[in-house]
Amino acid sequence: MAAPELIRSIDPDALDGGTLYRLCTSLVVPRPIAWVSTISAKGLPNLAPFSFFNAISDQPAVLMVSIGARRDREKDTLQNIRQTHCFAVHVVDERLAGAMNITATDYPPGTNEFEAAGLSAMPCSRIVAPRVRDAAACLECELMELIPVRGTSFCMALGRVVMVHVQERCLGPSGAAMAQALRPVGKLALNDYTPLGEVFELVRPRLE
Repeated sequence: MAAPELIRSIDPDALDGGTLYRLCTSLVVPRPIAWVSTISAKGLPNLAPFSFFNAISDQPAVLMVSIGARRDREKDTLQNIRQTHCFAVHVVDERLAGAMNITATDYPPGTNEFEAAGLSAMPCSRIVAPRVRDAAACLECELMELIPVRGTSFCMALGRVVMVHVQERCLGPSGAAMAQALRPVGKLALNDYTPLGEVFELVRPRLE
């Protein structure tokens, strides 16, 4: 019988913020990326990626994006959501990973990241925020609730999905998007990302 692997037990309270961030974001992997487009009350568009993100319910369909401050300043994304009560979430696929990375740049407030990344914007159907024309999938969301995460600089935005746009080539006969066609990119630690890789199926056991 093989000897057990050595385990290091780490108290998160004993780590500085940077070390704890790097440890946690290297273990909670791969994380889906919410490429979020918003617009300000003055009509200024914004586009930024967030990997503290997931779906949290299906009826109704609700997404959660957790948005932190940058140098003690609320990000444009969160300010815009407060003002217009909506946002759009795009799937980051392999084709657009480079453009997504450009939109992660710490631009001055009011910068149009669509233009900075060479992306074309188009109107959404149900919300005032624009969307990325070439994205394989986009989910338009109306704001349900903003929930500050106590003791942190983060605020969770809960959005009800009111419209879904998916490129036809990505949809399978069941109505679900086909991962092999969607080719999503996931976030790892530091500057690392991962493509889809191998897909395998596990049928969930059922008790008779």
